[in-house]
Amino acid sequence: MSEAVPAAASAAAADTRLPLFFKRIEALDSLLHRNLKLKSRASHAFARGSNAIPLTFSEIPLASQEYPIVFAGEGDRLHIVALVGLTNADNLFIDDDGHWQGRYVPAFVRCYPFALGQANNAADDQFLLAFDPDADTVSETEGAALFDDTGARTVTLERMVQFLSLYQAQMDLARQFARKVAELDLLVAVDANIRTNNGAQYALSGLRVVERDALQRLPDAAKLELFGSEWLEMIHHHFASLRTLPALVDRLSARGEVAAVAA
Repeated sequence: MSEAVPAAASAAAADTRLPLFFKRIEALDSLLHRNLKLKSRASHAFARGSNAIPLTFSEIPLASQEYPIVFAGEGDRLHIVALVGLTNADNLFIDDDGHWQGRYVPAFVRCYPFALGQANNAADDQFLLAFDPDADTVSETEGAALFDDTGARTVTLERMVQFLSLYQAQMDLARQFARKVAELDLLVAVDANIRTNNGAQYALSGLRVVERDALQRLPDAAKLELFGSEWLEMIHHHFASLRTLPALVDRLSARGEVAAVAA
């Protein structure tokens, strides 16, 4: 049977596309996958092709010390992301050997190769535990077993389920935070244009940041609401994170690609 796990937050609208990093996705089944094992992660190469990583609410303070945090998407899909690259499909924090070069690895990355997905006709707080069968950390011959001989979850799988449930709850808080910032009309669009040494040009668009003046113009009641929900604190972490943008440009420059950046 498929593994259904409770989550503290409601799922987002169903998306027919695969989750970020996934090549394929299957519901974890204690019968079909009785022999499945989880190996220690030796590489983050699976994240090499993404220049933005979704963040949960509780991650903002730590992530802000290393990554520019911006708002991306529209409407119900508006979310906070950590910029890890300045050109499409290029994560500047992954080295040639697939190792993550940052001090803090976002939870979204640490979740892979697992994800929570809501089954058809399931209760709002019931989710299927899914995984990517093509991930290099899953195996039937080596690693820590996910099920015991009776089909019960092992400690390894239970820990992953707990991590994913906490992650889901914090992701829902991040969505609420993004929606509130948008409702208060605090966001302003930011475009970044990048020109390489060989004349090639790149553009980052669809990104938004909180406008300081708009925040200052808010009525006192709105500011008090933001303060009481920790949202004001997170906005200031967002402001601080933008100071890491030059360091991100330096990472790209170190590859010998950037001659100038204008924003």
